Amino acid sequence: MGDRAQRFPRQGQLQARSDLPPTNAEIAELLSREASEASYVLQRAYRRAARSAFLWEVQARDLVAEKRPLTELAHVGPFLQKQIRQWIRQKQHPPRPPPLRREFLTLAESRALLTSAGPSRSRLRGDLQMHTDWSDGSGDIRAMAEAAAERGYEYIAITDHSKGLSIANGINEAKLRKQSAEIDAINRGLRASGKGLTVLHSIEMNLNPSGAGDMDPAALHSLDIVL
Repeated sequence: MGDRAQRFPRQGQLQARSDLPPTNAEIAELLSREASEASYVLQRAYRRAARSAFLWEVQARDLVAEKRPLTELAHVGPFLQKQIRQWIRQKQHPPRPPPLRREFLTLAESRALLTSAGPSRSRLRGDLQMHTDWSDGSGDIRAMAEAAAERGYEYIAITDHSKGLSIANGINEAKLRKQSAEIDAINRGLRASGKGLTVLHSIEMNLNPSGAGDMDPAALHSLDIVL
């Protein structure tokens, strides 16, 4: 119990700062830590809200500043509203999260960045993460390339899942080679038709906790991008 308490500080041990109230990402971490020692029923509520916090469209602290109810946020009821309000008012922040949970942008943060400094749609030159029907996407490569060319894109990257993610129909080394041949043929057709689009061959590869990938490194040498 002592080790667990040391890893997951309770409310009195949380870091209090004098600057801004916690962000949605920090609230998600606080909720996750509360869940570790809550009753079974409350665990589910805390964890559900923690997952949802990354998809809240506005910062919870902004709702508090505007005197709006936090129950506007997904999976926040009266009980969690009281808890989150307290964290915001006391400007409590969690300890630094484990490496796997660091440096993710929330939906609210992403929208704020795009609104303040993001490129306009007319300045977008391509899309570097696209899944096709080779894994868990619904469109084929040729149709996606034609649609991208119509939008004026200069490039797209086909980044289907690697074989370790079987739930998403991840592709193995043999399928990766076949996909490469298909992309080469599509690029030849695009050049012949005068369309200024290039299809890049890529993959979204699974990594284990030690950082090793689930594909043979030799199979990755010909790829343009590895995510």
